[in-house]
Amino acid sequence: MPRIRAATIEEHRVRTRAALLEAARSIIEDEGTSDIPLAAVALAAGVGRTTLYDYFTDRDDLIASMVEEELPHVIDELIESVPRDLPPAERLAALAVKTVEFVADDRVFGVILHQEVGRMGPDAQRRIREAHSGLAVELTRVYAQGVEQGIFRPMPPQVAGRLIGDTLMAGARLLIDGAATREEVAHHIRNFLLSGLGLH
Repeated sequence: MPRIRAATIEEHRVRTRAALLEAARSIIEDEGTSDIPLAAVALAAGVGRTTLYDYFTDRDDLIASMVEEELPHVIDELIESVPRDLPPAERLAALAVKTVEFVADDRVFGVILHQEVGRMGPDAQRRIREAHSGLAVELTRVYAQGVEQGIFRPMPPQVAGRLIGDTLMAGARLLIDGAATREEVAHHIRNFLLSGLGLH
């Protein structure tokens, strides 16, 4: 079992925490589930299992902490990958398709967001929801732009956001289950969203 070395106690704690998070990430990626043994995480990080509990209260806390640390940056990159000067309908559709593909393809965060988060406790669910709230905010903002420009039908933002989010998760499930090709899912997500939100 490798030992984590550091010059100070604080640096040691930072390195140990990072090692535990990286170990959890690696095991989730390998296993395809976040239902991972904490003993395996501790072993992979090079610490004893009791040491893990100095940093995280339980598995939910460990997973939520990993999501909080990494997912906001991933979401920012996803948002920035779609040109901001696109018309609202085009930008919304592009963000939707990229989100569906991310959730379906990512073997860590995609797995957590689509398959695992519903089995976690309320606090972990809240923390994970907040960690990717930037995407919901951006999708709702683009929708509001479309309403202002007379492209989308008006409805309460929280209703529109929920409908868009549920549609994206359904699209990701189609890909995960192999029920449709990427091209088919992208086509239907685009048409479903823009037809449902559109005025005509």
